[in-house]
Amino acid sequence: MRKFRLRWRTKTTLCLLPSLAGIVFFFVIPYFRVLYYSLIDNQFRRRFVGLDNYIDTLGNEYFQLALKNSLLLIVVAVTLLILIALLVSLALSFGIRKLRVCRAAFVLPMVIPSGSAALVWHSLFSGWDSAAPLYLLFVWKNAGICIVLMTAAFTCIDNAVFESAGIDGAGKFRLHTRITVPMIMPTLLFSVLLSIVNSFKIFRETYHYYGGTNYPPHHSYTLQYYMNNNFLKLDYQSLATAAVLTSLLVFAIVMTGLRLQRRFES
Repeated sequence: MRKFRLRWRTKTTLCLLPSLAGIVFFFVIPYFRVLYYSLIDNQFRRRFVGLDNYIDTLGNEYFQLALKNSLLLIVVAVTLLILIALLVSLALSFGIRKLRVCRAAFVLPMVIPSGSAALVWHSLFSGWDSAAPLYLLFVWKNAGICIVLMTAAFTCIDNAVFESAGIDGAGKFRLHTRITVPMIMPTLLFSVLLSIVNSFKIFRETYHYYGGTNYPPHHSYTLQYYMNNNFLKLDYQSLATAAVLTSLLVFAIVMTGLRLQRRFES
């Protein structure tokens, strides 16, 4: 009796079908439904209004405030996070050997519940009237994964590169700025993209830090707060419009980062 055998490509396709079905039913279809809600006047009459909801949302002062704070979080906190992760990774890979004993401490913040971290942060920075504590909380919470990625990239560099650089007389500063950091540039760009995406998920920490209020100070009012408040007010059109605009912003950032990453890989 002849056995029925499947090709490798067919086997992998069958294995991916459950995941693809989940993506379609739980992400793709809901996204198009959200897009539909952003183009109608309300969920009862469902009259098509075109881009009126987008014009109203872009002109809303609270959406502009939330967008400004979210972009400021990316510019300040993500930049600080990448610099700290890069320096710690360099120290772990080439510098301080005693620091390697503390490697687990950099990963630990990722497994600590957001509520516990926000409670400790509130007790430490209760008198601060700025967004700086939230920036520091974001850096402390997300630096671990970037340190892991960059350290792994540094350890994959061939030792012959360092020996050749040493023979040519390159010092440590020039070695890292001209050789090691450019060689891990794809990993560095991926860490930047990952940190930017994580910056849009800081709502839980902010919500716990300000004691569960829906209206934090203006300096900490982000896009997640804007969408959450519109959800509580049952304003699905504003919620859907803000969600679509946020997804387009994230998509543009990720696509730009991937293009830069491919350029450094080629």
